[in-house]
Amino acid sequence: MSSTFTNPLIWEDLPDPELLRVGSTYYMSASSFHFSPGAPILQSPNLIDWTYIGHSVPTLPPPDRFTLDPRRPTAYGKGVWASTMKYRASNGLFYFYSAIQGTDNTYVWTARNPAGVWSERGAIERFYYDLGLLVDDDDTIYIAHGTKTIQVARLDDEGVTEVESRIVHESGDYLEGARMYKINGSYYIWLTKDWNTQTVLKSTSGPFGPYEVRDVIKGMRSPLAGSGSPHQGALVDTPDGQWYYVAFIDAFPAGRVPVMAPVVFDDEGWPTVVAEYTDEKGQWLLEYPRGALGDGGERPKTHQRIRRYEFTEPTLEHCWEWNHNPDNSKWRFEDGQLVLQTGTVTESLHLATNTLTLRTVGPGSIATFCIDTSRMLDGDRAGASMFRDESAYIGIHKDGQKATLVYVDDVKVGPINPDVPVGWLNGRPAALDWKCISNGEVRAETPLAHDRAWLRIKVDMRSACFGEEKVATRNATFAYSYDGENFEQLGPSYALTKSMAGYIGYRFGLFNFATKALGGEVCVSHCDLEIWEPRD
Repeated sequence: MSSTFTNPLIWEDLPDPELLRVGSTYYMSASSFHFSPGAPILQSPNLIDWTYIGHSVPTLPPPDRFTLDPRRPTAYGKGVWASTMKYRASNGLFYFYSAIQGTDNTYVWTARNPAGVWSERGAIERFYYDLGLLVDDDDTIYIAHGTKTIQVARLDDEGVTEVESRIVHESGDYLEGARMYKINGSYYIWLTKDWNTQTVLKSTSGPFGPYEVRDVIKGMRSPLAGSGSPHQGALVDTPDGQWYYVAFIDAFPAGRVPVMAPVVFDDEGWPTVVAEYTDEKGQWLLEYPRGALGDGGERPKTHQRIRRYEFTEPTLEHCWEWNHNPDNSKWRFEDGQLVLQTGTVTESLHLATNTLTLRTVGPGSIATFCIDTSRMLDGDRAGASMFRDESAYIGIHKDGQKATLVYVDDVKVGPINPDVPVGWLNGRPAALDWKCISNGEVRAETPLAHDRAWLRIKVDMRSACFGEEKVATRNATFAYSYDGENFEQLGPSYALTKSMAGYIGYRFGLFNFATKALGGEVCVSHCDLEIWEPRD
């Protein structure tokens, strides 16, 4: 029986975490950007063992803006940024609010069961940047939001119209990631400052202040080598009144990964993150006592993800997300397989609709896809990729009657103006348009010997974007097999980018697109996901 829990809490790309508890069950939501469905929801009995159970955003709105169309800029980098989710006991509804990047609106969804169907309630014609929701004791709904100017908005009884809004704090520092709480009669707005400092506003006079301000952590050292300071997350309490802070760390190439630490409040109600303080910064610990969080046994934290994914159910499991809103007429389940039809005629992987993605898992993970290529047509391109703004893949190119296994790298998409990936609009950051930069180059190839092939990607997800590890290179290798047992590497190792462009980590991507005409298909019977421990 383990008496501690270990950071990272979940070694996956789950940034801007929002946490809440209903009874003895905990829920987590995270940013998902252009991926659809958006805003994944995870559930836990103890804040340590997490399972994907749903998505708050079934389709990114407006749907046509987030559907790939070669006639307009892509929505990469846009979509669901830092959002907020809370439970309203008076009507038994969960509420999710997201200011969707690429629009000027804040959208509202509700559900009676977060694992069930979420319904769009409408759009508020204001952009509540990096918002935090509070349902007060009297059932009033408040939204804290903003950057250098922090505002609190009061909404109507339905939670879909602003009634009033006031500025509660102004700063020369860049602020984001607002979360709003009422704890022991005091109001708190929990904020990130300059990407490495957590600050808090506290009011004993009501939700509109006045607020006092203090820094909670300042550039605290991460528990994970090669990653950045913990920041921008949420507070959550246990049934017996203990508090925890779930933040994220910049841990590229994996992305932005959740970590957790206890929080204590002093006699005046000011919070402190429990850490090892030998200096002003402090050290977020790799391990903390489980305390009252319950027994997790000896199971690894990732036990629910590391397994075979089969496509025998009528819906995809909630860990899967499409690269944009999918074309649902171009995929289906058939005879225990996932069938991906070509949905786009393009030369670009990043412009191909219905690329199905799965988050990588650290410190190292292996994804193996079993694919039947017998229904591919002339000009089709299908396979498995390391999917990000800089991508590579192993796949099958069908040209005439010839099918070839290929390794392709240097596939790139990025901001139209690479020097200004994020602009400034109406006092808040705004994601700008992206374009395709490179369709990639074939670096290795071999004739496809059988219609059915296993495509494997093995990837080192250890963080290497801060400190001494910043000079390290993390690689992925690509291999194929015809029996699922004996694999042969195709092409050289692929050096992963560690940039923060687009704010997402690498995912495994499963794709099928056409370069000549639609109609071709591939059938995927399963995907095996495994963990491995990289060594230098």
